[in-house]
Amino acid sequence: MTKHRVPRSAVHRIVCAVVAAEFRRQRGTDHPDAAKGDWPASTPIGDNGLGLDSVEQLGALGALAVAFDLDDSLLSDDPPQMVGAWVDWVMHAHVEGNGRITVATSGSTGSPRPCVHDVVDMIDEAAFLATQFTGRRRVVALVPAHHLYGMIWTALLPDALGVPVVVRAIGAPLRLAASDLVIAVPEQWQAFVRIVRRFPEDVIGVSSAGFLNDSVAAGLLAAGLTRLVDVYSSSETGGIAMRDVPANGYDLLPRWRLSEHGDEDWRLVDRHGRFYDLPDFVERIGDSTLRPIGRRDGAVQVGGRNVWPERVANSLRTVDGVADVAVRLHAHGRLKAFVVPKPDHDPVQLSARIEHFMVIRLADQERPKGFRFGPALPRNAMGKLEDWA
Repeated sequence: MTKHRVPRSAVHRIVCAVVAAEFRRQRGTDHPDAAKGDWPASTPIGDNGLGLDSVEQLGALGALAVAFDLDDSLLSDDPPQMVGAWVDWVMHAHVEGNGRITVATSGSTGSPRPCVHDVVDMIDEAAFLATQFTGRRRVVALVPAHHLYGMIWTALLPDALGVPVVVRAIGAPLRLAASDLVIAVPEQWQAFVRIVRRFPEDVIGVSSAGFLNDSVAAGLLAAGLTRLVDVYSSSETGGIAMRDVPANGYDLLPRWRLSEHGDEDWRLVDRHGRFYDLPDFVERIGDSTLRPIGRRDGAVQVGGRNVWPERVANSLRTVDGVADVAVRLHAHGRLKAFVVPKPDHDPVQLSARIEHFMVIRLADQERPKGFRFGPALPRNAMGKLEDWA
């Protein structure tokens, strides 16, 4: 990998993921060939290829311009006709190796925010990660490359390792092989526990973009996964720290150190002296190890996307017949809700009303999948809200 320049193979993968995400935004459904991963460079953008109409092609150009910090002065005289022309546009802009890449926070009930990253920092992170995962023969990607986790781990890291990347999806044969490095999110690992009876030899798993349940991790290791690495990261910072499950502490990546920030609080500082807020309150364990102890903004991650349980609860409180609601993250990774009906409202009818409301008003990740009804929210002897089964 050239020191600061994004390799063409990585750009190609990210370009395809960015356009696939833009296609989904415009049409409300996945592109029929999105599951294949990278489209060949010779694939036509319009008819007899991706099938993007003129408006969708403009949307793709806009999405790529935002992601790669591009402008129209770098386009050729003729509009792009093939996937490879999109890649050429990006490579031309990043030829000096001092470019930037923008990703969006994984907002669900909150509005996604743009997060700008220097390419050199992303490449340096991938180079360090390559030293931690030697002996790999393939990177198996179950996450897309338009989010930061996918960009670094499934686009830049394969190049740093000098290995191919293959795309897989839950629900299709995984075809794992010895010495694979599998990149997935917690919900996918939870599915692995049930559908993979035994992992091949020397398979390493990586999880990020959400909380990795200890029982899920134990099940994966019991099924023969050689090593499971849990990555603590955010869209604003990239990778922050890693742990080998079942360790509790996360070791900081070389780019970072912790700096005191107020009373028993911490933030990150990089090698340039720039400060970054941590997404969580953390406990410091030694000079370079931390343990997250709770989100600052009250968000949880469902399917790799930020969801705010209290905002969901506030929405459900507007349903006719609901007196109060509490919403929490269930152990299986989806939200659950405890509902207090108003007097003389039947829980069965109220449940149907809530379901109808959620379909119209809430995104998939925001919809609780488990409901319990009762006369009052569960509270402990001190009056604080407590969990429920």
